Amino acid sequence: MNKYFSLFAITLQEIFAYRLNMLMWRVRQVFVFLVPFFIWKSVLGAGGMIYGYSFAAIMTYLFGTTILRSLVMGSRTIDLGWMINTGALTIPLMRPIRLFIFFFVRDLADKIFNLGFMLIELPLIYFIFKPPLFLQFDPIKLLLTAISIMLAILIYFYINIIFGSFAFWSKDTWAPRFLLMVIMEFATGAMFPLDMLPQLWQNILYCLPFPYLLYVPLKLYLAADSAPLGHLTIAIVWALILYAITKYIWHKGISSYEAEGR
Repeated sequence: MNKYFSLFAITLQEIFAYRLNMLMWRVRQVFVFLVPFFIWKSVLGAGGMIYGYSFAAIMTYLFGTTILRSLVMGSRTIDLGWMINTGALTIPLMRPIRLFIFFFVRDLADKIFNLGFMLIELPLIYFIFKPPLFLQFDPIKLLLTAISIMLAILIYFYINIIFGSFAFWSKDTWAPRFLLMVIMEFATGAMFPLDMLPQLWQNILYCLPFPYLLYVPLKLYLAADSAPLGHLTIAIVWALILYAITKYIWHKGISSYEAEGR
């Protein structure tokens, strides 16, 4: 267990080693929140409603997506393609550690780092702009939200492993990952709540894993999900499916890995 604690600490040190990159990333995250904040404020004002959302609900959704982006979508596993192409994957392969736990611990360090800064930045934004927020106190709703977030973390982790593993067969892993990022920006509900879309598109998206990363956890928190147990069940199914795909692709890829680098 000590080796994983050491890995966690080393990953944090790596993050803090690149201070300018870290600073620019934090500035970007603040703007990711502020831009939609001012857009929604101009659209709704203090007492407007849109698609059943009050200004307070939209602000809560916006705060929630900002926090969940850091918690769910913070990841070091995006380096997997680079590690395969450069041969750097050989180093953890030679160590007495389990590879999936190795990547998950690195992801956890990145999530804790991002969440720590979020807990500083968002209170400052709140005290400066004072947006109305909805606070959930129902323990059942909070429990369902917590379970949904844990499933979201697993789903995103497996998606990253799958796309990173493309490097076993191709030097170009950036193009499919860029396409994935574009799709997720829309399909996770990061841009706006997905129930603002026509019902047909909602039904299609619910069949994909992406809404269970951001949109579904936030709807559970807002107590606005009409089928919470059904959506949690689908999230569990997706986590199991992606786990099976990840194991299969990883087994195929690692059997052909030659550590040749670029």
